[in-house]
Amino acid sequence: MIQPPGRRFSLRTMLTTGPAKCCGVVLLLLGGVVPPAGSADAAGSHNVEPVRFAFSARMFSDVNENDAKASIKAWALALARERHVPMNAEPIILSGIADLKQSLRSSSIDGAAVTTEEYLNLEPELQGTNLFMSFTDGRFTEEYLLLVRADSGISDLRGLRGRNVVYFDNARASLAPLWLDMILSESGLGTAAEHFGQVLKAQKLAQVVLPVFFHQQDACLVTRRGFETMCELNPQVRAQIRVLITSPELVPTMGFLRRDYDSPLRNALLTALRGVENSASGTQVLTLFQIDQFQEAPASLLNTARELVEAHRHLKLVAAGETRHSGQPSLNAEVRPDPVPPKS
Repeated sequence: MIQPPGRRFSLRTMLTTGPAKCCGVVLLLLGGVVPPAGSADAAGSHNVEPVRFAFSARMFSDVNENDAKASIKAWALALARERHVPMNAEPIILSGIADLKQSLRSSSIDGAAVTTEEYLNLEPELQGTNLFMSFTDGRFTEEYLLLVRADSGISDLRGLRGRNVVYFDNARASLAPLWLDMILSESGLGTAAEHFGQVLKAQKLAQVVLPVFFHQQDACLVTRRGFETMCELNPQVRAQIRVLITSPELVPTMGFLRRDYDSPLRNALLTALRGVENSASGTQVLTLFQIDQFQEAPASLLNTARELVEAHRHLKLVAAGETRHSGQPSLNAEVRPDPVPPKS
């Protein structure tokens, strides 16, 4: 029987719906700074600057930031102690794009784990960098699903006019709000803020999906993996909830090294990241965080996400311009049906 929102789930649920996927990249990047024991890089590493890796605050959307900092610090100190690799033990948390840009320009960080939207906002300055992406279930990408009750009578986006929607507030779902804004706009329905009665956010899958199941909310926006997890744990969810619309596959998060990072540790870092699954410590982290591999990937994998981010940026610019010029049509205008001509 499905438990109402607020009940505890199993440890497995916590691993698959909590900080696992959004923070897996974060810990893997730190865990990857592990040259082979006895290597020249490891032996001489005490003479070089520690690796300074930063993390976007958005990577911690579903975990307590202080707890995350403590975990990262403990992990970094353990690696430095066990592998003799100098690490910056104090986690560097960046508050946004401006903070990230300043840190890169001043060379005060050597790399970062960020959302794809954040990376793409800085892409001209980051071309030629090494990109790493989590590889799970044979894919680098996520799909987003807009879900409704099967018996709700809602058959399309127009049927959600004035209804409530709950977003999965997670780094892996960071591109979902942009995608939903675009499909609404392309249908002539404005943006999500204009179309829905209320837009809510929740950081746990159970708090996103189950309110729709229990008729407490009208729709929710989640990752396909998240929905499949909920269906596996609660088979009734699959029977009672239907997919209204599906996004294209998108890369939601990534890690990268600064383009001009030329430390003697660079090659050891790249080697470790390319084969993190081949080390005992790397395998433990991958297993814990439900990630199969962490692979270097080409920027071309971001093409679909790049088009989405650029289109959404244009949408916001147009909306801002039309708000200033009230004589022009506005995306904020209510969508009305065409008038029915009088009978002759």
